[in-house]
Parts: sequence; structure tokens; C-alpha cells
Amino acid sequence: MNSKGHLFISLGKSAIRIIGGIVALVKKSVVPLAIGVIVAEIGGVLEELVDKR
Repeated sequence: MNSKGHLFISLGKSAIRIIGGIVALVKKSVVPLAIGVIVAEIGGVLEELVDKR
């Protein structure tokens, strides 16, 4: 994977975590935060699996 693709995936994972955190604060529940972290981590694992380095 080129560095630009890696950057976009990393930014996407960060955005998922931030959105999960904001939703968690608004709803006063940790469930959206947990879901955001889990989804971002799955994205990180998939990112590493398809990385051709």
C-alpha cells in the first residue's frame, strides 16, 4: 500500500474513533465509543493484512 493510501486509512480510523467519542458524550453512554474503537481496530487489522510491504 502506498503512503497516501495508508494516510487515508489512518485518518478514517481516527475519524471513526472521534465520532464514536462525540456520540458517546452526547448519549452519555460508552457503547458508541466501544463500537467506534472496535470498528477502527478491525480496520487496522485489515489494513495490515492487505499491506504489500
